[in-house]
Amino acid sequence: MDRAIHAEDVKASTPLGFMRRLGFGVGDFGINIFWNTTNLFAMFFYTDVIGLSNIASGTIIFGAMLWDALTDPVAGYLIGRTNSPFGKFRPYLLLGAIPLSISFWLMFSIPEAGAGAMIAYAFGSQLLFRTCYTVVSVPYSSLSASMTSDSDERSRLAVHRMVFATAAGVVVAGLTRAGADALGAGDLALGFQRIAMIYAGLGMLAILLCGTVVREPKLPGGTPHRPSLKLTLQALRGNTAFVYAFAIVVIGMSGMTIANKGVLYYLKYNLDAEDQTGLVLVSVALCLMVFVPLWGLHAQRFGKRNVWLAGTLISICATTLLFLNPVQQVAVVTPLFVFGAVGGAAHYFSIWAIIPDTVEFGEWKTGIRADAVIFGAIAFAQKLSLGVATLIAGILLDAFGYIANQPQTDTALFGIKSLVSLVPLATGLICLPLVIKFPLDRVLHAQIVRDIADRAPRNQGT
Repeated sequence: MDRAIHAEDVKASTPLGFMRRLGFGVGDFGINIFWNTTNLFAMFFYTDVIGLSNIASGTIIFGAMLWDALTDPVAGYLIGRTNSPFGKFRPYLLLGAIPLSISFWLMFSIPEAGAGAMIAYAFGSQLLFRTCYTVVSVPYSSLSASMTSDSDERSRLAVHRMVFATAAGVVVAGLTRAGADALGAGDLALGFQRIAMIYAGLGMLAILLCGTVVREPKLPGGTPHRPSLKLTLQALRGNTAFVYAFAIVVIGMSGMTIANKGVLYYLKYNLDAEDQTGLVLVSVALCLMVFVPLWGLHAQRFGKRNVWLAGTLISICATTLLFLNPVQQVAVVTPLFVFGAVGGAAHYFSIWAIIPDTVEFGEWKTGIRADAVIFGAIAFAQKLSLGVATLIAGILLDAFGYIANQPQTDTALFGIKSLVSLVPLATGLICLPLVIKFPLDRVLHAQIVRDIADRAPRNQGT
């Protein structure tokens, strides 16, 4: 078949319509209320609010994320074998929203006790939350590959979900710290517990709405064939587009996570501007919200891979400037964070726009459609990188001599600055050649979709 076929020539599915896209996007608001709060504030909550040590806090989150990472691909395999009148993925949203909300609230409701008991409770509640999160997040992400096989339609879905995801980021960044202060009335631990209860309710409603609105079209050929776990894993190894994406997610997310963990410490100690934390984080989140749709428009014209490459280059430039910047003032640093968020918006959009396309790439090469397993594996990549990065952040803080709620030494201040600049710069430089060599583009995906349709009903699924 001619490689020069235009993507517009292949329309494997009808347009989803605005309400379906909107309903799908709302789900990511709920997912990211939980994700952003945990990612931004869990370690800070453990160290500066509850009073756990840096190593204990980092180890708790690392251990919980390691559990999370191990369960994600298993959940993807099991979820992918679901067959119900409501679809393969929707039932998990409808049934999992309430347990997820309760487990999230419990995670920020640590009772006063001895250090050992508090560590045990923190670890147990983290495990419970991560398990519930997996049950909801893996099927939610898998929906984007199930709802449509059209690459442009998936880009629109990615835009909708990322706009709502960044909206959740704005809420979390703008309200969490100030809200915890206000709701706690002097008791910051109580304030975090109460703000977590509010977020739990918002997240639950958003996920339930998504599960109600979205629909999963039936695959052609009736009930799909379910290959064994061994064949599924072999299919993943043969899916080179997925392998590249997996590596980029692990490396890139590790750098971003360490930087995100460092931001709160950087504002508090290097800039002496803890009271402006909300302003800085909201500025970054608003930038993400504005630029995700813009990158989506560029992707339809220039391709998703080129957008990913542009975002990586911008992130490299931003972190370089942040490290070289000698002026430690919020007015100077915030624009650099915002500039970095422009690149981050391209990265986030590209991940969720490209990963669904790797499903067809793998099916085309191996004959096995492993949609839920692929998204479970990507969730595994995210959680593995987050867990390792959080542990590294805790170790580095100790190595640089960081002591919570005390004046920091010059070495500690340099270390904190390195967390938000040198570390993400290094991971960006590692990711750059991987993005350049990524083997899947818009035109090839269009050809793949047509090839798969031509050989139906031999499609297989997990």
